[in-house]
Amino acid sequence: MIKRPIPALLLALSFSWTSSAMAEDVIQADPVSAVDEKLDIKQQEIKALEEQYAVESSQLKGLKNDNVRIQREGEELEAKRNRAKAALDKQYARLLEDPDTDLVSFQKKYQESWEAVKQNQSEKLKSEQNIVESESRLSQQKQKLARLNSEYTNLQEARVEARVKRLEAELRESSVLETRYTATCSSTMTIGECIGQSKYLTKQKAVNTFKDKLLDRLTESALAKQNLQGVQLNIHVQESQTIESGFSGNGAYTTHIQAQLQAKPDPSAACQLLAVSSRYCLSNSSTSTKQEKKDWVTVTVRSDQYNDAVTINGVSYGSTPVELLLPKGKHRFTVSKPGYQTYNREIYIGGTDTVWVKLVEDKQG
Repeated sequence: MIKRPIPALLLALSFSWTSSAMAEDVIQADPVSAVDEKLDIKQQEIKALEEQYAVESSQLKGLKNDNVRIQREGEELEAKRNRAKAALDKQYARLLEDPDTDLVSFQKKYQESWEAVKQNQSEKLKSEQNIVESESRLSQQKQKLARLNSEYTNLQEARVEARVKRLEAELRESSVLETRYTATCSSTMTIGECIGQSKYLTKQKAVNTFKDKLLDRLTESALAKQNLQGVQLNIHVQESQTIESGFSGNGAYTTHIQAQLQAKPDPSAACQLLAVSSRYCLSNSSTSTKQEKKDWVTVTVRSDQYNDAVTINGVSYGSTPVELLLPKGKHRFTVSKPGYQTYNREIYIGGTDTVWVKLVEDKQG
């Protein structure tokens, strides 16, 4: 056997893969877990708001049913008042012929019917006010729900980015491995060819071993292995040193090396392994793309009318005032109300802003 000394560099780098990975895990928090916590909180907020919206919707339905009942009772009371008035007018007519005609009972019935009508009108006004307030609460809840869903979508996008970032970091691992391989040389080979083949196959085994360990250590190892076909991990032997080598008889040549290896995957490798869009990985556009996705601003829409309808980019957000998050750029704002001309503008939003709308009465209608 031929034995050779191990360089100090390789000895310094030859600490175990597992211990270095554990130390790194302690230092660096998982970026995906942080996003998952935010997603869980956002889901809880959405669920709670959806429950509130359902309760408010049910209450509004009850208020509208009560309003219908009050209106029906009002019609009946108005008819009763008209009958009492007609009866009282008839008694007044009799009074011209008979001064002793009794008006007190008829006057009392008319007064009672009139009081009932006024009470009904008061109940009707209160009912209509309750409906307006409930519709306003529903509108605000709907706006908030739309904002929460938008924030949830943004967090889902951020989670994909975090997964890609985590995998890219995991793929940049390097390690020092000891690898032994015995090659059986054919009788037609020269000694030099036999030694060269053995060294080549030993390095190839080191590369395959490193690749297997690298894939096994990935957080999303199972998914990455499913999508491995066609992905270029580009594993390089950065430095290697033969520990021992030599013939062992019957044309067998054994090579034992220590090598430092590192993966230098293609820019889109992480996205391919996770089966997500390559836009998360492409270096030329990833920075600008991420900035654009995260560059959201608060926009408020107000108008001079109540019970209007706000639509932004084809999505309905209820009535004004509306407050929501939008990415910087051009957006289509539409505010409408029966009897008024529809406001329809494309507005560039460059920062936190308020869109004021004055609806003009549609005289042609």
